[in-house]
Amino acid sequence: MSRRGRERESTMLAERYKKMLSQESMIRQIFMYGKKRGAEIGYENVFDYSLGNPSVPCPPAFTAAMQKLLAEKEPVALHGYCPNQGDPDFRRAVAESCARRFGLAYEAKHIFPTTGAAGALAHALRAVATPGQKVLTFAPYFSEYGPYVAGLDAVLEIVPADTETFQPNFDKLEQMLDETVAAVLINTPNNPSGVAYSCASMQRLGDILRAKSAAFGHEIFLISDEPYREIRYAGAEHPYPAAYYDNTLTCYSFSKSMSLPGERIGYVAVNPKAEGADILVDMTAVGEETGELEGTLHTVSGYYESELDMAVQDVLKKLEPTLLIFMAVVAGYIVLAVYIAMFQMYSVM
Repeated sequence: MSRRGRERESTMLAERYKKMLSQESMIRQIFMYGKKRGAEIGYENVFDYSLGNPSVPCPPAFTAAMQKLLAEKEPVALHGYCPNQGDPDFRRAVAESCARRFGLAYEAKHIFPTTGAAGALAHALRAVATPGQKVLTFAPYFSEYGPYVAGLDAVLEIVPADTETFQPNFDKLEQMLDETVAAVLINTPNNPSGVAYSCASMQRLGDILRAKSAAFGHEIFLISDEPYREIRYAGAEHPYPAAYYDNTLTCYSFSKSMSLPGERIGYVAVNPKAEGADILVDMTAVGEETGELEGTLHTVSGYYESELDMAVQDVLKKLEPTLLIFMAVVAGYIVLAVYIAMFQMYSVM
């Protein structure tokens, strides 16, 4: 490419990102207002439901493991690079946990550590979608999906919501699925509706994707965004999406379940039966450099497996009905603000 061509491409990229930056996230605006208001009247007097910052501390086992590593492990090794595919102990621990809990034959080769769910989504998308292809997601959806997909030069299309149940709108999905669709992106339990997709919904979604993949002659991948997997009421139905469709990439973050949003620790789990399962992690890891500290989580995987779910359920049981009503009202205003921001962002892209 000529110098002028490179300059033109650089200018075009800069303009695209300038447009994105000009549409500041409404969620972030509310968060910063909460910080400002807290400084004025005291943080204990501000109920901030903008970002998913935890209101409970992380498990003591995690803190103890971090302290032990910092105190005992040789610093050069601790802070050095590890393989592009991530810390082997972390990958083994996550694979064993997922296999035990969800009944799929995960191995370390199917797990790719990432910087939270955002990093997991970005890597999963780039592994299965190419420029110009479509990614479908269901409304309502997390507003940052737009920039993640746009960063690939792919196209995000929104399947209208089923406003009666907030389960996937399958009639509209089938109308919108065509041979240019590379992936369907779901989020369950859903942000912002709070709905967990049912077993019946996951079965139907899997059936539709299998039929459409066969009709188009190529696999349509399911990318399942699951940072809220453990945040559910006791006894509530919450199926594991990858169990219903082989070509599933599960994106997870410990930010919510273990109160660790600042650490940015997550992973992509490739269904062992997925097309290209043995190479998809290597594809997502291209150009990635990770550090030894990611291995910390394997020391607390046992705590995460058993104690965390009970702790979450205990907190939910203690919530007063009036607090739930208050949260619902606040969440409604946030959802409205997010949709306004999304409309403004896409109107200039």
